[in-house]
Amino acid sequence: MLNQFRIGWQHFNFLAVQPQTPVSPQSVGFTGINPQNTVADGVPTIDITGFFNLGFSQDGPQPRVDTTGELSDNFSYTVGRHAFKMGTDIRRSTVVNPFYFENNGFFNFGGSGSYTTGLPGLDFQLGIPDSYTQSSGGYINARAWLIYSYLQDEWRIRPNLTMTYGSGWQIDTPLADLYNHGVSMNAFRPGFQSVVFPTAPTGLLFPGDQGINSAGGVRTHLNNFAPRLGFAWSPLSRLSVRTGWGIYYNSVEEELTLQNLLAPPFALIDSGIGDVGGSPSFTTPFTDISGCGSFATTPNCTGSTPIASISNKYPFTPPSPGAPVNFAFFEPFSLNVMDRNFNVPYNMNYNLTLQYQVNSNTVATASYVGSQGRRLEGVVEQNPYNAAACLADSGCSQNRAVEFLFPNVGTTADAGIFGSVGQQGTFTHSNYNALELSLAEQDFHGLSFRAAYTYSHALDNASSFENSQGAIDPFNFNYSYGNSAYDARHRLVFEYLYHFPGLHSGALLSRLTNGWTVSGVTTFQTGFPIGITESDFRSLECTPVISFYGCWDRPNVVGPLQLYTNPRHETTINGTTARYWFNPTAFAPETLGTLGNAGRNAFHGPGINNWDVSFYKDTALAERTTLRLRIDMFNIWNHAQFANPTGNITSSRFGQILNTRGNARILQLSASLHF
Repeated sequence: MLNQFRIGWQHFNFLAVQPQTPVSPQSVGFTGINPQNTVADGVPTIDITGFFNLGFSQDGPQPRVDTTGELSDNFSYTVGRHAFKMGTDIRRSTVVNPFYFENNGFFNFGGSGSYTTGLPGLDFQLGIPDSYTQSSGGYINARAWLIYSYLQDEWRIRPNLTMTYGSGWQIDTPLADLYNHGVSMNAFRPGFQSVVFPTAPTGLLFPGDQGINSAGGVRTHLNNFAPRLGFAWSPLSRLSVRTGWGIYYNSVEEELTLQNLLAPPFALIDSGIGDVGGSPSFTTPFTDISGCGSFATTPNCTGSTPIASISNKYPFTPPSPGAPVNFAFFEPFSLNVMDRNFNVPYNMNYNLTLQYQVNSNTVATASYVGSQGRRLEGVVEQNPYNAAACLADSGCSQNRAVEFLFPNVGTTADAGIFGSVGQQGTFTHSNYNALELSLAEQDFHGLSFRAAYTYSHALDNASSFENSQGAIDPFNFNYSYGNSAYDARHRLVFEYLYHFPGLHSGALLSRLTNGWTVSGVTTFQTGFPIGITESDFRSLECTPVISFYGCWDRPNVVGPLQLYTNPRHETTINGTTARYWFNPTAFAPETLGTLGNAGRNAFHGPGINNWDVSFYKDTALAERTTLRLRIDMFNIWNHAQFANPTGNITSSRFGQILNTRGNARILQLSASLHF
């Protein structure tokens, strides 16, 4: 009988993404940019698709303090053939994190803007950005309780057969944001009027309103039980069989609270003149690049409604909680809200493993491993646009980037007020199954190695919270069901170590010839899936300026897919010679007002062929002192590990491989003294 009781406390305080020497944007020519946080003044982030990025980070500063307190008690009792265990773990986690993203502004040159030449590099030289974004940032003060209890029994039924069974019980309170007196999380309930902010438009609610708590209306669930069952059987002296099944709960990731940084009326994000349908100038983004503004039809603005510029909105001063607020200043809203049915994600994991000892040094293992993910995190638009309504409104499809400016576009709530309502929920699922084979040899005449092969398939409709952004069709969740972002169908890895035998026993020669060792890791893997997207918003179901979690548009498949599996060779397609991975003519833009039929992650990109090898020599200098000389060679054959090609059909580089995912060959020399 044994009882263990522990008390733990962890405190982590660090500063991230803050320049040592701030540089004012105005000092380098960006006269129309006023950063919210002057401590992090810097050159705006400039992204030129297919080429490079310039400027300071768009993600800072973000100082952060993580604190977790823990109480844990575990009790075990062994009697006869049974080994009982039970226990409870209680944690309270807090994250305090000011986060000033896009503090200095963000320019995108993607070759798809209103006045683009079609070439991102040339657009940059001419100063014609596709878009501009800037925000006031915000503040996170998130807290959650995590409680886990369990009870299990390990029952030795026979000397060669053991069964383990039991259950866990998990209680996770929803992540609550305590900033601004706990009212800085938005909620969306059409038809309800806020009492916390009486001037808010109908449908926009806050913690303190009826049914809305400090976690945005998400309640704590008390029925998350996790039963588990497993067997270990040794029918032969050299053979063991293990199998198991169980439900395993995860914790909600704190990343979700980052999306509350933009909750109106406590923060601001804008697109410069793009807020009213214009195209931002490079140095003065609140001025239209044409000098005219939205709906300009000719270079001299004849027949237009000119909005040449709007007032710079920065620096922004957040209102005090409960104060009278002119919410029209923040409209149209781009909101993040929580699904009131949000729950703790879980997986059903199962496996069957056969392990056989070939001889005293060699073990072979074969396993079937599976995992079914349920209630996984995802995001979905709650106020999508109706394509038929937009097509019926003259000018809407031509000006779809500002579709929210047109009345009666079929949204649940007025798009002129609720331009986008992005909802975080636990409604996605995953499916993973794998065959795993391995052979391990331990010290056979100086050689030790392990070879492991995995054949697997992973499917889901969102591979992570971040990966789900822009992927979920609100009209059909399963439209995005396909290969997972991390799906690698085949993977073969060799690990090896060989001690060369000593050749001489003489004192001098042995120092030169003895003590040599070679070791390494060799990896072969098929590629990861390629996401095929379309960013010109022809489905008319979403809009680029305002959609909180991006758009779910994809192109149409119009021909058979043709892959070019050797990216070292260039291919000429429609007069363009480049390193194509697939023929882009197999795809075409989606028909206006419809969603394209290209499947999510339907085919895979380049694989991995990598060798990391080390040679080292140990030389005894004295009885207890050894000198080691070592050379490490990463990617020893200097094999290019190509990244996936560009998958956005609106890019002039569609289908082309532009980058590598790994480093070129690296050599590292070292010497160490062991005593």
